[in-house]
Amino acid sequence: MRKWTLRLLAGLAALVLLTICALAGYRWLALPKLDGSLSPPGLSKSVSIKRDAADVTHIEAQSDRDAAFAVGYVHAQERGWQLEFNRRILHGRLSEFLGDATLETDKLMRTLGILQAAQAQFANLPPAVKDELQAYADGVNAFHASAGQALPPEFHVLGIKPGIWTPQDTMAWGIMMALDLGGNWGTELARANAARVLPTERVWQLFPVYEGEKPKATADIAKLYQELGLYKTAASQPAKTTKSVATNVIKTVTAGSFGIKNRLLSSLEGGLADLADRIGHGDAQATGLGSNNWVVAGSHTASGKPIVANDPHLGLSAPAIWYYAAVKTPNSQVIGATLPGSPYVVLGRNARVAWGFTNTGPDVQDLYIERIDANNPKRYQTPDGWADFTERKESIGVKGKAAVEIAVRSTRHGPVLSDSLKAYDWVDTAKFAVSLRWSALDADNLTIASQPLLAKAANVTELFAAFAGHHTPMQNVVAADVDGGVGYKAVGKLPLRGADNDFAGLAPAPGWDAKYDWQGWLPYADTPFDDGKTSNRRAASAKGASELAQRGWLATANQRIHDPAYPHFMGQDWGADYRQRRIEALLQAVPKHDPASAAKIHGDITSLA
Repeated sequence: MRKWTLRLLAGLAALVLLTICALAGYRWLALPKLDGSLSPPGLSKSVSIKRDAADVTHIEAQSDRDAAFAVGYVHAQERGWQLEFNRRILHGRLSEFLGDATLETDKLMRTLGILQAAQAQFANLPPAVKDELQAYADGVNAFHASAGQALPPEFHVLGIKPGIWTPQDTMAWGIMMALDLGGNWGTELARANAARVLPTERVWQLFPVYEGEKPKATADIAKLYQELGLYKTAASQPAKTTKSVATNVIKTVTAGSFGIKNRLLSSLEGGLADLADRIGHGDAQATGLGSNNWVVAGSHTASGKPIVANDPHLGLSAPAIWYYAAVKTPNSQVIGATLPGSPYVVLGRNARVAWGFTNTGPDVQDLYIERIDANNPKRYQTPDGWADFTERKESIGVKGKAAVEIAVRSTRHGPVLSDSLKAYDWVDTAKFAVSLRWSALDADNLTIASQPLLAKAANVTELFAAFAGHHTPMQNVVAADVDGGVGYKAVGKLPLRGADNDFAGLAPAPGWDAKYDWQGWLPYADTPFDDGKTSNRRAASAKGASELAQRGWLATANQRIHDPAYPHFMGQDWGADYRQRRIEALLQAVPKHDPASAAKIHGDITSLA
């Protein structure tokens, strides 16, 4: 008996040792190769890749196309699981490996038509940008095809393999970033839902507009919705929003799991819940987070040179949402933050100019109530009569279950959200559909085409000219150059609403009334700016007064970026201004700033809220 016991213990010890060796071997195989030479297919000439002590990847290539390929390769090398997870989000394919707990998220992605919009936008890109996005995709795919590096553990635990990355996936991820940051769609939905049980004046108390303002919407929305018969049931059910519905659904993602898989899925749950929380709300409004940036003119710095500081709060995660890289080609030299999924530096500096973002948060999303023809449910009412819904079928794979088939309809405004999403189950869908007009889905959303131009700008003026093609999401850009130039500009497209639009984009409006349609776009020259000499952020009577010239600095933190008398309506669902007021107080307290004082402001922990 003793002999067998000893043999058993020896066998167990050997098994443990083998397991340790296997895990150590796997860990070694899964680490990126940082030294030596590689020959992946797709490069035209040699590329140098180095990592510095600050974990910035330095890429030096002999063409812009080879640089894009190399960025794709290192993204796949270090962020392979992040790329695949993001790709499956935008494809609406999470439920294939996470089960029906993520079905609502997949339905939303398919309903929005993220991939269809990305395809239309890619078709309109300049040829050079198309070529670079293809090179980036080639780099991602070349790594998975030839690197020999072991896949990250998530792939093994979940039993999946990396898919093929395409240029359209890069375009789609740009739309997803706009979804993460954009607009008041969720707040509109919440106001309409609350109007089931509250009169209009109480709805505005529960979901108020920006502090100190009155709602620009003058319509009695609660009365109108009741008269239309919008609601399916008696006004006694608790109101729900996209945030609460999606979060509650995703909280079930780990049910029935165990061990390592349970811990992995728990981490995925947190990321998905965070995504669901932000969908349709924007970063500051939904989560209490918020970005900040500021620019200080040389007249208020110790060196006499301007300072740009930036902290875009997109939430902490592992891996981080950003990937830091320096990219040098014969045409440009740029360093800063890239997004895994795209080849370009989004935030950072080139050899002559630096820039930083915060989310502006204008209203670029409107919900519309579409009246369905009682005699023909395939039609909806327009200002010109009845029109047919456009329709396509989507099949969503669900792990362990049959695929879920949904019909996705669209109107002249955009996709119908109320057909298959639980957040709209209070709408009487026999009479009405709820559709979304969202600028990010437009075929002319060519935001990514402006990004390679940033690396080549020689000064602040050229930088803001490069941003003229930036479409969505609108961002507050502060910038400075080596010659002392400073500036601020809200970059992106803003829809114009008519003076008779008594919903003002703050709640779902009747889609059959033309007065609620968008009336074009605000010209780029008229979006808020301050170039250190003149500004347009105030009323016409005060036009020309520059805060940068008067105070020597300008800060943004998702607050309303213009005075109430600014002549163009941008929306009213802004982030509260207490963070910006704190930054202003700290900037004002120091006569001459330097990098250390900027870092101290970044580290400030006082909350005026």
